[in-house]
Amino acid sequence: MSDHAFETWNLESGIAGFIWRAESAKAQVLLQHGLGEYSKRYVNQYNALIPKLNDLGFDVYAFDLPGHGESDGARGLIDLQQGVDLHLKARAQMGNLPTVLYGHSLGGLVTAGSVVRNFANIAGAVIGSSAMHQPSQAWERVLSSTLGKLLPNAPIPLPRPGLEALSRDQEVVDVAASDPMFFQGKAKNLVAKTVLEISDEVWSKVDSWKVPTLIMHGDKDTSTDHTASIALYESIGSVDKELKLYPGAYHELLNDLVKEDATADLTDWLLARV
Repeated sequence: MSDHAFETWNLESGIAGFIWRAESAKAQVLLQHGLGEYSKRYVNQYNALIPKLNDLGFDVYAFDLPGHGESDGARGLIDLQQGVDLHLKARAQMGNLPTVLYGHSLGGLVTAGSVVRNFANIAGAVIGSSAMHQPSQAWERVLSSTLGKLLPNAPIPLPRPGLEALSRDQEVVDVAASDPMFFQGKAKNLVAKTVLEISDEVWSKVDSWKVPTLIMHGDKDTSTDHTASIALYESIGSVDKELKLYPGAYHELLNDLVKEDATADLTDWLLARV
């Protein structure tokens, strides 16, 4: 099958799912996209990650979160609890090959939530530019819970970096700006509420996180907090864990000026574990 061809994956009604097959697969990756974007961006962007993984012998599975890409729902609106449930359902429906989980940004948090709820049958997990929030304070939980319940689809009352925060490569920014499928609005209150919930759940279970893990983040990322990635690396109980920080890099590492190094770090790490 060609790099760009895919099979439709009927994960759940209203959820757009995709499978990109390798010619002779030896392992499989469940790829989870971030806020505002969608799975197919990883074919021609992100340093052509999906074709590269296919060439290396990985089948790639992915689905668009509700409210994103080709899935149903109000644009940009996602309950992360539902996102984690869908991720676990996707893992259960994949084939029997060794499975690696890869999540970027909000997808990194979804992936982390999936890991701590079910450690079974994971050969490795890659958490990239994660939207992990530091352990929440009581006022944050009260405020986010109230707004999430009363005004779930309203934008959070905080500034959000513009598309220029995605990458130092202006072409990447321009492509995103002209992409009608890319949601450019601010995160919604329901997103903020459930980001805190899933993050707190992950922090409460980090001691039991034993799967091999690679954590990646740029130290100039203004969309997510690289210090939370450092804290996650330091806290998880896995003896096979690695942290890659990229000086000067922005949010989308595989779309940034460090994309060649970051892609090599990712693929070398995957190949060493399958």
